[in-house]
Amino acid sequence: MLLLCLAAMLALAPAGALADTPAASPSASPGPSPGIAPGGFGSTLGASPTPAPAASPSPAGPVLQNRQAQGQLIGELTASEAHALMLEQSLNQSELSLIALGQQILDAEKQVSQLDSRMATVSALHEQASAQLQSDRTKLAAIIRGLYKHQDNFLVSLIRSGGFAGLLRTIGYSDVVLDRERALIRSVQADDVALEHAQATLQRSRQTKKDTLSRLVGFRTTLAGDIANEQSLQTQLQGTIDEALAALDAMQTDSPEMAARRAKLVKMKTDSILSQIEQAVFAQQNFELTAQLIAEDPVLAATGRLLWPIPHATISQGFGPTSYAFEASYAGFAHFHTGIDLAVPLGTPVFAAADGVVMLARPMADSGGQLVGYGNYVIIQHDAGLKTLYGHLLTIGVKEGDVVHRGQLIGLVGSTGNSTGPHTHFEVRIENSPVDPMQMLPDLAPQPAAAIPSVSH
Repeated sequence: MLLLCLAAMLALAPAGALADTPAASPSASPGPSPGIAPGGFGSTLGASPTPAPAASPSPAGPVLQNRQAQGQLIGELTASEAHALMLEQSLNQSELSLIALGQQILDAEKQVSQLDSRMATVSALHEQASAQLQSDRTKLAAIIRGLYKHQDNFLVSLIRSGGFAGLLRTIGYSDVVLDRERALIRSVQADDVALEHAQATLQRSRQTKKDTLSRLVGFRTTLAGDIANEQSLQTQLQGTIDEALAALDAMQTDSPEMAARRAKLVKMKTDSILSQIEQAVFAQQNFELTAQLIAEDPVLAATGRLLWPIPHATISQGFGPTSYAFEASYAGFAHFHTGIDLAVPLGTPVFAAADGVVMLARPMADSGGQLVGYGNYVIIQHDAGLKTLYGHLLTIGVKEGDVVHRGQLIGLVGSTGNSTGPHTHFEVRIENSPVDPMQMLPDLAPQPAAAIPSVSH
């Protein structure tokens, strides 16, 4: 619009409007008059070399100098118009981002509250399991004490009762009862350990979510400051545009020296504000990129659950100590399986368990180029220091640095590296420490199969 107004102004300007001195009025006394022929701004190029009647020749220098200053101001106004549009778009985007950040903060606060509730529930279950464990241990201790009391006549009682099973029946317990007590203790103990681990995991998740919330609040403060700065720049830019238009109008009567000084001053002010606008727009764009770095998988953030990377797979080996000699030592065990093995036919699709960024996607090979360890594998970085690993792939379908989404194809099941059959080794790591993936997978879990051979990494 500004350019159209300038074009209209130039087209409608009177013959002497852009000269360095005003045109003579009909009532003016006879005297020298400007040497610009009718036709305005562009008429000089087509003017006759013979001066018009009753007009004195006018030096070309001052006219060109004023026109040069006016052209310079028009150029500044053109740049100002472009920057005004750029600034308006940036400001609109900033305001939309501020609204989105506000929603993210509300969501994060809600998630922290949900985590607090889940932590309270898990804590209560943990206390209940611990109490049950203590009770079961007390019962088993009573059984042992009963056996100890009869140790003096153990051989006699053993013979009279017809064997050890009879002896247990004699003192009021059968071997089935004793095994059941021991099994119950092991079961409750496993629940106790799992719940304790769940508490620790939830605590880490809560702390991470609190950190994310703090960053979001910091981003909101920064963005609010950026918006205030952009609004201030809008006001300053409008002031420089108004000043440039006033200077352009004043140049109709300025001397060449005054016009040049006026144009230089306006240019300095305009260039300064345009530079600030460019920096503000760049900062806003950089903010958008930075804010995307903390984007989270909404399902993972809301539920703490991952997606099964291979639906309906068979778990051929679980997480924990193992007898396989090629497994590395971990957590005090000579051989420890740090993930779960999902056995399916060769070439079955493997999907990302959550939104994230591909950190590694490459083969693990020895100096001779032979695939070892995980073979072809992919590691995806998720939020909160959480990583997932997918090993023994036949082919890799992503590259390092790719942003992937929950359920996106990342490769095909293979048997590369240290593998005894087609499967995918799936790991979950929190702060680089492997945890049991079953804790973060949905309840509809694949069932371990007894019919197919075990495969492993």
